Amino acid sequence: MRCFHGILCDTQIILTPIFLFCLLLKTSLVLATPSSANEGVELVLDLNQIIDRARSSNRHLLQSGLLVQKNRYSLQSTESEFDWQVRPVANLGYSKSDSFSEQATGISGRISKKSSFGVETAFSPSVAYVDNDGISSGVGVSLTIPLFRGFGKEYNYDSIYTADFALESSIRNVYLAEVEKIIETVSLAYEVVRQQTLIDLYGEQDRRLNKHVVTIQLMETTGLGSQIDTYRAQIRQKDVQNQLANARQQYQAALDRLKVLLALPVETQLKIKIPLSYELTKIKNKEAEEIALLNRLEIDQAKADLAEARRKAKVTKIRILPDLNFVATYRKNSFLENIDASESNFGDYWSVGFTSNTDVARSSEKASYQQSLLDVRQKKLQQESQTDTIRAEVRNKLDALKKEVQTIRLREEQIVQARGKSRLAEIKFSHGMGGNFDFIEADTELQRAKANLLSGKINYIVGQYRLRAALGTLISRKNNE
Repeated sequence: MRCFHGILCDTQIILTPIFLFCLLLKTSLVLATPSSANEGVELVLDLNQIIDRARSSNRHLLQSGLLVQKNRYSLQSTESEFDWQVRPVANLGYSKSDSFSEQATGISGRISKKSSFGVETAFSPSVAYVDNDGISSGVGVSLTIPLFRGFGKEYNYDSIYTADFALESSIRNVYLAEVEKIIETVSLAYEVVRQQTLIDLYGEQDRRLNKHVVTIQLMETTGLGSQIDTYRAQIRQKDVQNQLANARQQYQAALDRLKVLLALPVETQLKIKIPLSYELTKIKNKEAEEIALLNRLEIDQAKADLAEARRKAKVTKIRILPDLNFVATYRKNSFLENIDASESNFGDYWSVGFTSNTDVARSSEKASYQQSLLDVRQKKLQQESQTDTIRAEVRNKLDALKKEVQTIRLREEQIVQARGKSRLAEIKFSHGMGGNFDFIEADTELQRAKANLLSGKINYIVGQYRLRAALGTLISRKNNE
C-alpha cells in the first residue's frame, strides 16, 4: 500500500505541472477567441456616423489642425518680443604675459522691456572680480525712444498683427477644408450605395434573364422558339453579367476610398446604411443669396484680406520715415576691495544722443508703399469678385436641384412605360406572336430607367448637401471658432 500510495503521489507530482500548462493554454485560447472574432465583425455606419468620423479622423483635416497649432505658437513667439527680456552673461578667464598674470571672473545681465510704442528700457547690472584689482559692481540704465519710423503701436505690433491674421486665416481654412471633406464623404458614401443598388439590380436582371434563357432553350427544343431568340437572350445575359462585374469592382473601389477618407484600415469590413429618402428643397434665389452672403466664410476671409492689406499699407508708409532714435544711458560703478577709501570709489557715466541708420533717398521704401496700395486695390476687387462668385454658385446649385427634380419625374414615368412595354412584350412572346426582341429591349430599358432614377435621387441628395455648403449652413461655425 505504501508503494502504491507512493506511486500515486509521484504520479500526482508529475501530472500537476502538465495540468497547469493545459489550463493556461486553454485560458489563453479562450482569451484569444474574442479578438479573433472581432476581426470578422462588420462595422455598420449610417450617414451621420460617417460624417462625424470624417470630421474627427480624416488625416487631411488633422494636418490642417496642426497648422493652426503652429500658427498659435508663432503668435506666442511674436508676442514674447514685448515681454520682459532677461539675458544673463557669465565669464571666467585667465590671462598671462611676461610681466603679470591675472584671473578675471564676472557676471552681468541685461533686463529690458519694449513697449507697444517702441520705447525700450534696459537695466544692466554687473559684478566682476579681478585678482589684482578686487571686486567691482555696477548698474546701467538706458532708454531708447524712436522719434519717427519706429514710434507707434501700428508699426511695432506689425509682426503680432501678421501672426494673428495668419492664425485666423488658418482657422477659416480648417472650416472650409472640413466643408469640402464632408461633401467628398457624402458623395463617396452615396456612390457606394449606388453601386450596391446596381449590384442588386443587375443581379436580379441576371437571374430573370437566366430563367428566360432556360425557357427559350426548352421552347427551341420543342420547336416553339428559334435559335436566334436563344442567342439574343444569351448575349443580353452576358452584357448584364459584365455590368454586374463592373458594379462589384466599382463598389469595392468606392468602399476602399471611403475607408481611406475615414482613416479606417482597408481590411475593415464596412457596411453603410443610408436611406435614399429626401425632402424637396423649397427656397427662392434671392433668399438663398442673402443667406449665403451672411454665412459664407469666404466673405469674412475676403474682408480680412482687405483689412490686412490696408494695415500693411499703413505700415509700409511709416517705413518711408527716417529711422531716428533718441538714446540716453547712465551707468554707475563702485569698487569694493583693494582701493583706498580716499580714492574715488565710484564712477558715474552718462550719455545722451541720437542714432540713425537711414537711406536718404528712401527709394525702396517708396516703391514698397506703392506696391502695398496696389495690393489694397487687388484685395478690394477680389472681395467684389468673391461676392459675385457666391451668388452665381448659389443660383447654379438651386438650378441643378430643379433640374434633378425634373429628371427624377421623367425617370419615374419612363419606368412605368417600360414596365408596361415589358409586360406587353412578354404576353406577345408567350403566345407566339413574335420573338423575344421586344421583351429583351423592354427589360433593358426598364433596368436602365431604374439605374437612371437611382442616379437622379442620389444626385439630388448630394446636391442638397452642396447647396447647404454654398449657403454656408452645412456646419455650425461655433464648432470651429
